[in-house]
Amino acid sequence: MRLASHGVTVALLLLAIWLARIDVTTALSSVEARPFVPTARAPLLDSQATPSGVVPALGAFSAAPLEPATLTRLANPNTDIPSRPRYTIETHVVSKGETLFGIAANYNLKPDTILWGNPRLADNPNILSAGMELNILPINGALRVVEPGDTLEKIARVFHGEVEAILAFAGNDLDPTNPEPPLQRGQKIIIPDGWRDLVIWQLPIISRVSRGRGPAPEPGSCPGPFSGPSGTFTFVWPANNHYLSGTDYIPNGHPGVDVAAGLGAAVYASDTGVVVFAGVSTRGYGNLIIIDHGNGWQTAYAHLSQINVACGQGVFQGNLIGLSGSTGNSTGAHLHFEMRNDQYGRVNPWLYLP
Repeated sequence: MRLASHGVTVALLLLAIWLARIDVTTALSSVEARPFVPTARAPLLDSQATPSGVVPALGAFSAAPLEPATLTRLANPNTDIPSRPRYTIETHVVSKGETLFGIAANYNLKPDTILWGNPRLADNPNILSAGMELNILPINGALRVVEPGDTLEKIARVFHGEVEAILAFAGNDLDPTNPEPPLQRGQKIIIPDGWRDLVIWQLPIISRVSRGRGPAPEPGSCPGPFSGPSGTFTFVWPANNHYLSGTDYIPNGHPGVDVAAGLGAAVYASDTGVVVFAGVSTRGYGNLIIIDHGNGWQTAYAHLSQINVACGQGVFQGNLIGLSGSTGNSTGAHLHFEMRNDQYGRVNPWLYLP
């Protein structure tokens, strides 16, 4: 009886196995007969490239073509926008506290270009003031507003430029094939890298060995000749402040530095020497002192409100010689300081001040 029951159990197990084999075989044949269609899911990122629109095969499955994915290009915040060349003249209204050098830096120009682009400013950089409208050239150079009788050759000669460069600059709107194009009065011509000779700001030429008041006498010139102490070949700052409040040194436009010195601030002799000019200058310097150091060097101190030395007086380095002011061509109190050498002419004070 027990054997019979075991026999029935074994038979049932065999039947179950046989039935299960039929289901698995049917399922497998069904899968082989139908193409695999993947369900929607996020695309997998793989370092190995695969043909466009194909998913790598999995076992014996075949892949159906997929529609191309839509890619979105993200913005790059560090993208550099290329700058385009400028050909037109802009207008800049000077704000309170702005300087010629600061304005030039804002437009990526040389300070000289601000001077030579504005004739009245070139003749006197110290008239720069709030509210003034300035021409801002598109390139470094100079500006000429055409007058009757002007030719490109004449303009190039006066502004130390080249006719070819003037013709080649697109902003001038000239025919580059015509070396003598007709010019109209009032037409604005830009001279690339141009500059012109100074009209004023010529320091009076006089020394301790001069007899009389020099070749170009002015009210403050001293009659000479004089004798006295000689310089040390070293120089100190002529004011308590060792920084600028106005225009810096420009070889062809501003041959000195405007040292920060308020009205009535002390002015000192930069080196030992003899006073050869003490008084009014008619060349824009106002009240002016020139010291001849007896060694080929001279220093000049301009726009003073007060002069504390006299002609022929010997002074020593650091002595008080006057007070700062705003006389002559000046729009605000400061000390205009220049240095001149018999061999090199006017020099940049920054090269010699400590």
